Amino acid sequence: MYSDATVEYAGRIIGHRVRKLLGRAGLTKGDREDLEQQLMCDVLRRLRRFDPSRGAIGTFIARIVERHIAIILRDRRAPIRDYRRNGRSLNEDVIGEDGETVERGDTIDAQVNRPGRSDEDLGQLILDVHQVIDGLPEDLRALCVRLKTQTVTEISLQTGTPRTTLYDAIRRIRDHFVAADMDGYL
Repeated sequence: MYSDATVEYAGRIIGHRVRKLLGRAGLTKGDREDLEQQLMCDVLRRLRRFDPSRGAIGTFIARIVERHIAIILRDRRAPIRDYRRNGRSLNEDVIGEDGETVERGDTIDAQVNRPGRSDEDLGQLILDVHQVIDGLPEDLRALCVRLKTQTVTEISLQTGTPRTTLYDAIRRIRDHFVAADMDGYL
């Protein structure tokens, strides 16, 4: 359906634009392949709408890529998704409750099991979380189970699912927790 020259040209345009995009909005070299794949899929999906009487194929491809990148930047900078707000590593050193330096990841259990929460409250919290997870559609429930022991990148590599798709699914999981008034535990 598409000539090799067209696909090759699209690949060159995408590669060039992605290289310029890295370093912006929290995007790193590790995101390069995902971005290139996402952009190429968008170009290939839209190429069937190309009308040679309205312009050149190169311009058509360039506009698709530019618009898609604008959307990526807009979404990454949206207040709820802003990479600058959530870009902290769990391996980052922080001051723990006892005043000693610990990794951020080691404080998570302390935050959930903070003093003053009774065993009964903790038990109810566990039941509530399981109830929300059990109410998820099968695909989201399976993702929750995987997220207990795997990173998004590991899941992406094992399943062949793009990370952007997984992040959309995680957003849907969060929406279920918010609807169940459990957003304080996300």
